[in-house]
Amino acid sequence: MSHSADPKRHGFVKQEEDVLPPRLILYAVLGSIAFALVLSGVSYGIQRSREAVLRPSGVYPEEKLGPIKERSNVHEELFSNLGQGQILERTQRQSLQQFEWVGEDRKKVKVPVDVAMDLVASGVGR
Repeated sequence: MSHSADPKRHGFVKQEEDVLPPRLILYAVLGSIAFALVLSGVSYGIQRSREAVLRPSGVYPEEKLGPIKERSNVHEELFSNLGQGQILERTQRQSLQQFEWVGEDRKKVKVPVDVAMDLVASGVGR
């Protein structure tokens, strides 16, 4: 059989092995790393310039605060979506749980409901 009869081989076509050149792969990897470093530098610069606009002094006193400490008598809500009605209801509930002088002569005391029930049950104030 001659070369011209073989359909897979052509005399004018040069065949090469299917091998990727290692130098080209190295350039692609190094280029990707360099591009990532450039983007990181640009994003760092944007962040620093934004911080300089928002806090020109460059001082961050909240760094020295440390962790948030739990307090039993403080209700802390950092983010809230409370409406006016919910805020009013919360303040009214808080006022029901406080001692307060009542009347112009200030001779009467408003006490929380649970304390008043305990006083009535124990017979104090009769």
